[in-house]
This record gives sequence, structure tokens and C-alpha cells, in this order.
Amino acid sequence: MPAKPLPEGANVTDFEKLGVFYLGRDFDLASGQPKETPVLYRDRDLCTHAVVVGMTGSGKTGLGIALLEEAALDGIGAIIIDPKGDMGNLALTFPALSPGDFEPWVDGEEVRRRGATRPELAQSLATTWREGLAAWGQDGARVGRLQAAADVVIYTPGAKFGRGLSVLKSFAAPPAAVIAQPDVLRERIAGSVSGLLALAGITADPLRSREHILLSSILENAWSQGADVELAGLIRAVQTPPFTQLGVFDVETVFPAKDRLELAMLLNNLVASPGFSAWTEGEPL
Repeated sequence: MPAKPLPEGANVTDFEKLGVFYLGRDFDLASGQPKETPVLYRDRDLCTHAVVVGMTGSGKTGLGIALLEEAALDGIGAIIIDPKGDMGNLALTFPALSPGDFEPWVDGEEVRRRGATRPELAQSLATTWREGLAAWGQDGARVGRLQAAADVVIYTPGAKFGRGLSVLKSFAAPPAAVIAQPDVLRERIAGSVSGLLALAGITADPLRSREHILLSSILENAWSQGADVELAGLIRAVQTPPFTQLGVFDVETVFPAKDRLELAMLLNNLVASPGFSAWTEGEPL
């Protein structure tokens, strides 16, 4: 990872310059202590893809969080996919670094294990964070700038713990500008159909799966005319498609009515399942 050390004698606050990510300080292996020279990463050196590799506890998540926070300070947004649930802590920014900020997030099990009260542990956490940030040239004011720069939103698809994310509202016809671009429209259709089939437990290749091809053709037929598609209407269209051919073959040859009914029943069962409503509520994907 290319790092650009500050010139000798430069002030540590130089890491606040736009386009520079502050990742920590140089480390002296001989003494086992960090040096005063900041390690800076220039955002123009960011690549399209990257991977962080290291042993458990080596600081992979910490490095990722540092990069995301520094990017946010520079006005660079991020979409974070987090199966483990670690990254939600990015929403916990406390510029005042006061015990009262930390207290609601104190782990009750840790309170019992330490034999302390919740306020006592909150005080300890506030002190730890205040002193820890200061040791790296940071303070509550910088936390405040991060808080002001980033609108952190936690989406929880299929659940209501955070903000809902609706997969099926994507069946509404896209804007005219998207419809006018065939490649963009096909990409939108492929994503919508793949999402629906994944919810139904079907792993489908857009080029080989007749389920994917049929549903994509139904959406393309409607969307190319600017028409929205309701899920109930989509299920009915599976049984009685609004066209007679798929490619050069007729629909019945490619996907017989008996098999289309099975797909329609599978989608209907999905709609009827108790947990399905969570996938229809919230902001459109």
C-alpha cells in the first residue's frame, strides 16, 4: 500500500488536507513504538479493487474503518455490505466523548463481569477513547467533522432492525432515460429478476435459465412501454405471457405451460410466506 510520509518538520494536522487519508503513524520495529510521522494515503492512488489480508486480530477491520472514515471526511461516500454486523459501529460518533454518550452502548455482560456499574464503565470507555484519540493526534472536534460529513444509514434487507430495503419496488418501470438505453435497461432487468429468483431459492443464469429469460422478457415487454409491473401481475404473466415467442422458438416449446405453472406457484408461495412482507417495505433497492 503506497504511503506518503510528511516532510520533516510538517505539522500533524497536515493530514486534514483534502485528498489525504490519515491511517496512523510509522512504526519503529526496534523500539516497538509508533513514530511521530503520520502515514498518509492519497485518495488518487485508490484502485478499482483491493483486498486486505491478515491473521485474525491483525487489524484488517480497523484498517477498513480508517479508510472509510477518512473517505467520508473527504466527501467520498461508501456502500458497505456487512454480513457480520461489525461496520454498524461507524454510526457511533460522539464528538463530546462524554460518558453519557457511551452509556447506552455499554455491554451489560461486561458490566457484570467487571463488577462495575454501567456509569462507571461508560466513564472508563470515554476516558479510553479520549486518550486514545489524543495519542494519535485526534480529538472530539475531528469526530464532529466526521459526523457532519457522513449521513450514516443502516439498511437491513428482510428485517426491520434498521431501515427497510424493498427488493420488489424495483418492478416499477425505470425512468425514460434508462428505457432509452437498451444496455442499461437490460442490466436493470437482470438485477431485478435475479433478486426475485434468489428470494425464491432459484439460482439462475441470465443466459441459460429459462425462468430468468421468461421473467426478464415479461419485464422488458412492460418496461419498454413505461408500464409498472405488480408482483401479482407478474405471476399471472408467467402463466399467460404477453408474447408468443422466446427468441426463435414459441413460448410453449421453451417453457411448457405445466412448468410455467410450477414457477408461478413457487412465486405465489413466496408472496404468501409470513416473512415475505419485509422484502416489500422500505426504500426501493
